[in-house]
Order: sequence, then structure tokens, then C-alpha cells
Amino acid sequence: MDASAKLLAKKERLEKALNDKRKAREAGMVEMLDELSMYDQHPGDIASELYEREKDAGIQENLELELQRVKRALERLDSGTYGQCEACGGAIEPKRLEVLPETDLCIKCARAQQDKFTRPEEERQTDMGEITEKGEWFKVAEYDFFEEWHKKFPE
Repeated sequence: MDASAKLLAKKERLEKALNDKRKAREAGMVEMLDELSMYDQHPGDIASELYEREKDAGIQENLELELQRVKRALERLDSGTYGQCEACGGAIEPKRLEVLPETDLCIKCARAQQDKFTRPEEERQTDMGEITEKGEWFKVAEYDFFEEWHKKFPE
């Protein structure tokens, strides 16, 4: 499957998911709880529903951002600059484009721009073993994960 087909399929998937999220969020709290009155509801039940709605809002925002990246990648494809790093102007690695067709940075520039997240002191006191170590490893948009996977399962 070529880059254009991948991007168009991803765009269609994202638009459908966004549409579904928007429809779900249009309903009010009373309709979502399927109750006649909010008065007799336990505050914990309402808090749980509010949490779910806020989580859905966050997911919707992430989907919108991802859709913007896909649309920009389609524009780059049309203008002939697809596969070119927007930071350094060099070529983006083919395997990176295969995994992340919407990417606009080569791996070197992506790593340079990666946020250097420092865990709060209270989290550093707890030992999470491998999870803590892999938390930083997975940050570069799945590319590092793909490299490791490819080493374990060569084609």
C-alpha cells in the first residue's frame, strides 16, 4: 500500500472516530445516565460520568490533532515535499514513513525535539522497574518500538 492510500485510509478512520465522539458528546449528562432526574443520583456516579466525558474530550482532541497531521502529510504529498524532514531538509527514513506515514521529521530531528520529561520526585521514589525505563523509550512516535520489533521479527 502506497503512502497516499495509507494516509487516505487513516484520514477516513480518524474522521469516523471523531464523528462518533462528537455524537456521543452531544448528549447531555441526564441523557447519558438515562435517568429522569440528577437529584437522586449519588455524587460518585455523577463524578464517574464526568470523568468519562472529560476523558472522551481528551481523546477527541488527540484525534483532531492526529487528523491535522494526516491532512498536512497529504498536502506535502501533493506539493512533492512528502518524505522530506521539515527541520533539516533531509530524507525521512523509509521504515519510519512506513510506520508513521504522517510524520514530518526524520528520526534524528524527532529525537532532538522530543520532550525531556522528568518524573516528579514522588514518582521517582517508587520502583516501577522496566515500565519506567520503557516510558522514555516509547516516546518517539512508535519508531523506536518498530526498530526493536523489526530486530526480533525480521522479514
